[in-house]
Amino acid sequence: MSVSLSKKKGKKGNPGAGRELVMNEQQGTLSAYGARFLLIPVKLIHSIEDRLTESFGPVTATSFQYEIGREGGAQYIHLAQKAGFSLKSPNDIQKIASSLGTLDGWGKLQIVDFDPTKKFARIRWKNGVSVRNRKGKTPVCHFGRGILTGAVGEIFGTRLESIEVSCQGKGDSFCEAIIGEPREISRLADTRP
Repeated sequence: MSVSLSKKKGKKGNPGAGRELVMNEQQGTLSAYGARFLLIPVKLIHSIEDRLTESFGPVTATSFQYEIGREGGAQYIHLAQKAGFSLKSPNDIQKIASSLGTLDGWGKLQIVDFDPTKKFARIRWKNGVSVRNRKGKTPVCHFGRGILTGAVGEIFGTRLESIEVSCQGKGDSFCEAIIGEPREISRLADTRP
């Protein structure tokens, strides 16, 4: 049995028009935008984060989470292109963030600044999957920040880096990452308290 959960098709050319989530019970698969997906509980992400930290220490675990996220972010952009989303304007990018970010449960994303000429982006989100409590001392959204960095890098056609400047995991009202050229992000990281 195959179950299709789809939105009505929009006007021709509308981003996301015709997108659908298909659950094929006979094959045991879930797909959307022509790609297979997997529903996993957020606690599994937490378990992976914890195991990486226990096995490799916090610095290496952070790096692994970020790099795995970066690869995933690049894949999200390929998926968005397959689904017919445009990558031409900040408004287009917001539509991708709203559709794919929310559909996949990553949280509510907002594009604050997006400048392809400067290869710079500032993205906020709420309810990220890595936030477990709101009393930490450092940002915790390494996986999510990696996804955003990989996605923006794919859009700009270059390898970028990022820094999380606000995090709900340390009591801020939202999480926010600045994504840009490695040299600029290093400079910004060096000037932060």
